[in-house]
Amino acid sequence: MSHLPFYQQQLEFMATLATHRPDCLTPFFRFLNYFDSPYFFFVLIPTIWLGFSYQWGLRIFYWFTLNNLLINFVKNTVEWPRPSTDFPDMGLFHPKSFGFPSGGAQTSMFLGGLLIYYWRTPWAWVIGSIYILLISFSRLYLGVHYPIDILGGWVCAWGMIALFVYAKDPLEKWLMKRGPPFRLLISLAVPLAILIAFPIPSIQYVMGPTLGIGIGTYLSLKHRLFLAKPDNLNEALGRAFTGILMLFFIVFLTPGKDSAAQSFTAGLFMSLLASPICRWFMERKVR
Repeated sequence: MSHLPFYQQQLEFMATLATHRPDCLTPFFRFLNYFDSPYFFFVLIPTIWLGFSYQWGLRIFYWFTLNNLLINFVKNTVEWPRPSTDFPDMGLFHPKSFGFPSGGAQTSMFLGGLLIYYWRTPWAWVIGSIYILLISFSRLYLGVHYPIDILGGWVCAWGMIALFVYAKDPLEKWLMKRGPPFRLLISLAVPLAILIAFPIPSIQYVMGPTLGIGIGTYLSLKHRLFLAKPDNLNEALGRAFTGILMLFFIVFLTPGKDSAAQSFTAGLFMSLLASPICRWFMERKVR
């Protein structure tokens, strides 16, 4: 494995860390692995989409899809191994994908960085920094990434944050000028092209919800199905909780675990049915 930079030094660090892992902390760091799984986004997206703003829900979804594509592209280009691949006893989990960059470190830096940039308060710095450091360190603690994977994930995330900050507004204005039919065409043509060019399971699972959300968003905007911003925190939390429950129910009912069909169904449900169902529940509650 000499092609991995500073391989011996990183291996010694990982071996020392694995040797001194306290048993009392292991359940906590195993739990943090959830934040590097699709189920975290089955909570995050409904929370933002229904509990805050469907515009930000869409925005976060598409940019996180781009972030995920970047992770997959770099992993399958560089093809550096994980510690748990080289030495199975070192890993508390055994992912099958390549190690560089760390998807967990990249995603946490991207999300935490956006939180800090847009919230811009001392609390944002505290929450964002703790989130980034905990998730990133958990990848080392669990033995699934070398330190260079974490650094690579952070660098990629900084690039994504810069792209988001400088390209978001011009891109959205350009799309708005083109009209709904054009946006529908783009939302379907781009993922289909990616699926044809890269017919691998990890890409299929990422592109599945993109197709579903493209169709659902077009229909929801056409028929004005999306919810307005909530009036208060209780309404926001109620809508978010309802959406999360419904989405998990849909996901677990869809055949084919971690399949394109499952992720497509989740995306279509989130963008087309979640808002009307939440509205129906709210109307029943008022009555």
